[in-house]
Amino acid sequence: MAVEDADIFANEKVREAASTGEEAHGLLMDLDRGLVGWESGKDPHNPQNWSTSRKWLLLFFMSIASTLSPMSSSICAPGASLTLKEFNLSSQTIGTMMISIFVLGYAIGPLFLAPLSEMYGRVPVINFSSIFFNAFMLGCGFAPNMPSLIVMRLLAGIGGSAVMTITPACVGDCFPIHQRAFASSIVIGAPTLAPIVGPIAGGFISQQLGWRWAYWILVMASGPFNIIMIFFMDESNHTTILERKTKRLQRELGRDDLHSQLEIRMSSLELLKKSIVRPMKFLTRSPIVFLISFYVSMVYGTLYLLFTTIPIVFEETYHWDIQQSGLAYLGLGVGMFIALGVIMKFNDATVVRLRAKNNGVFEPEMRLAGTVYFAAFMPLSLFIYGWVAQYRTHWILPCLSFIPFGIGLLGIFLPCQTYMVDAFLSTSASAVAALVCFRSVFGAFLPLVGPKLYGALGLGWGNTLLGFLTLGMTPIPVVFFRYGGVIRKRYPVKL
Repeated sequence: MAVEDADIFANEKVREAASTGEEAHGLLMDLDRGLVGWESGKDPHNPQNWSTSRKWLLLFFMSIASTLSPMSSSICAPGASLTLKEFNLSSQTIGTMMISIFVLGYAIGPLFLAPLSEMYGRVPVINFSSIFFNAFMLGCGFAPNMPSLIVMRLLAGIGGSAVMTITPACVGDCFPIHQRAFASSIVIGAPTLAPIVGPIAGGFISQQLGWRWAYWILVMASGPFNIIMIFFMDESNHTTILERKTKRLQRELGRDDLHSQLEIRMSSLELLKKSIVRPMKFLTRSPIVFLISFYVSMVYGTLYLLFTTIPIVFEETYHWDIQQSGLAYLGLGVGMFIALGVIMKFNDATVVRLRAKNNGVFEPEMRLAGTVYFAAFMPLSLFIYGWVAQYRTHWILPCLSFIPFGIGLLGIFLPCQTYMVDAFLSTSASAVAALVCFRSVFGAFLPLVGPKLYGALGLGWGNTLLGFLTLGMTPIPVVFFRYGGVIRKRYPVKL
């Protein structure tokens, strides 16, 4: 290993100790050696030691921002028929692309925004990206044609991806292991409901005011909140905080020899080049990251397949109008709320119990202990939904069939994302970016096969095919839980 790589590797270990709140000697202040660190293990400037109110104020900002961003992915879904009509288009595939292209931005943005947040801090990256997001969402409302609308939704998705990727890293910045799942359930889990709320709101807005107002109203909510974040959001990245402290002490003490304990001594350009490739390194060099990302991506893609079919089913089969069809998504939301409550109550407690059985040693795979039980709900939901819609049963049955899908979706999604933070804490933004990137590619392109799939097989057999696919994936969490640690340790990612 080269000297430079060895220094970086050692520094990553130090950063991980800092993020877990461990009172590592190598992180404490040592001015005699020119090293700037925390004053003590209880330093109030360490985000792990912030007051509860300060932590939750930061996470309040993150949760609201990361709710508004994914709402944009689906708020236009109920009004897709109106958009196609205004632009004199009839292709369902183009309508599907208009919806899913936003999620492709979620695949592109994390590749460079997440590493930048590890280099320059969470706050500047989130705020700049949010401004970018709002600008192009506003542009969507003024789009003169479908190509311009698709391009602006793509760019808005890139800007909106920052908060989605960096929020889990902020949870890791502020909370120790035994509190992380509860915090994640609120800050990461609740915004997962946003793609469900989006179509409900979008249905009423599009029918009553027009499809363009769905974008404008969202910007009216997101824009002012973005301004508030610029003035009141605290930086939680440990490296950035200590770098600022180092610069302050250099000025006050007149000592240019001072260096942060978490500093990586490379030029900004070298560090940028090294950081930007991190998410792809996770995907290509860590089998466990790739496998979990692939698993979550298949689940996520299936969700967006449902998004593209629900308006068609309820408008054509049940003759609902646009605003009523948005209400069909409520079943997904109910299921997610149920899963959220279960995870908040049991996930952290399960980790504490398993850690005690493991002689007090925490393994990130403990986070996945209950995922297999949630996974079983997804094929059940797809089987029921497909055939009750195929035989045009009462509308309440397909609506209720979405509840188990919501349970399975969040029960898989949230523990897997929290696992990425636990397993790769010092570079958690990049690890989560790898997952977000992979799943967003599936979310963007898998729905494009929906019209042909259901056109060829019908709702019954089309959803049965998806049900068998998710049924075949149901045992996968057991493999992650039992053998994920072995795979992760055997193939470490040297960044």
